[in-house]
Amino acid sequence: MEQDIRFCELDGSRIAYASAGDGPLLLFGGRWVTHLEDEWHDAPSRAFFESLAERYRVVRYDRIGTGLSERTLPGRASAELDIRSLAAVHAAVGGEPALLFACSCAGLASAAYAAHRPDRVRKLVFFGGYAARDDVPEVTRRSLVDFMRTNWTLAAQMLAGLLLPHGSGDEIAALSRYQRRSADADVAAAFLELDLSTDARAVLPQVAAPALVLHRRGDRTVPIGRGRELASLLPNARFVALGGDSHLPHMDDQRELQRALAAFLAGAPPPEASAISPLTARESEVLRLMAAGLTNREIAASLVLSEHTVHRHVANILRKLGQSTRAAAAAHATRAGLI
Repeated sequence: MEQDIRFCELDGSRIAYASAGDGPLLLFGGRWVTHLEDEWHDAPSRAFFESLAERYRVVRYDRIGTGLSERTLPGRASAELDIRSLAAVHAAVGGEPALLFACSCAGLASAAYAAHRPDRVRKLVFFGGYAARDDVPEVTRRSLVDFMRTNWTLAAQMLAGLLLPHGSGDEIAALSRYQRRSADADVAAAFLELDLSTDARAVLPQVAAPALVLHRRGDRTVPIGRGRELASLLPNARFVALGGDSHLPHMDDQRELQRALAAFLAGAPPPEASAISPLTARESEVLRLMAAGLTNREIAASLVLSEHTVHRHVANILRKLGQSTRAAAAAHATRAGLI
């Protein structure tokens, strides 16, 4: 599979975006500093995006100032520029209601976009996200930004170590080089300052779309408490804690991540049970999560139910569908068009 790189414009500035796969639109929000070509040539990154592109049209883009996009910022980095950039890329790829995937700081603009344009956003996934970084003291934030401007080589290496706590020397060196190729020191520092100072708490309660908040328990870049706060402020969110400590979605265990994504992205239940289905709306939702491979405990955590209640739903599903196993029930429901 290859990516298709194209360009759109925003106020005369070029934005590079890449597409891969076919299906419903899965649009990644603009992350800190990225480089579409280098990222695609990194084996773990490419494997992650290709796995999603088997079911979705995956679209990623470089923020203005980074990667293949215009390498000069038109003024100061700002939340408004990020929101308008996301909107410009979305329009360039057709504008169909999208599934938004927001890694880390991308959640700030993605949430605002979903709140302002609810007709354009079907669902949101936040990975390693946060509502605000007021856990970072002002003096620390200023020191980090100044350090990045004055010694980008060492700063990139330090950040690579945070992003990959158990990375090998070669992996950390490669990630450090990737960051430096993605943006110069001034742009990287400008985005770091923006991403550490933006507070999205006021806009998050206005996001009506269903949201999945994923966060690795050992994340050292953004502590998991920031992710829990993010989920608590979204009206229609599920929070799932993942094992591992990498801040990057393509690192650490992928099976747990992919199961959570599959259950959420393809598993939204209808508002009421289908007229041709013997299942209730809740049973249909449980069945979708079963089909995605989740255990009773994982389904309970995802739907905020007790494990005993999920066990009862599973028993009812098997009885109503006349099947003896979970796999058989999922296969039968798929063939019958019940899920």
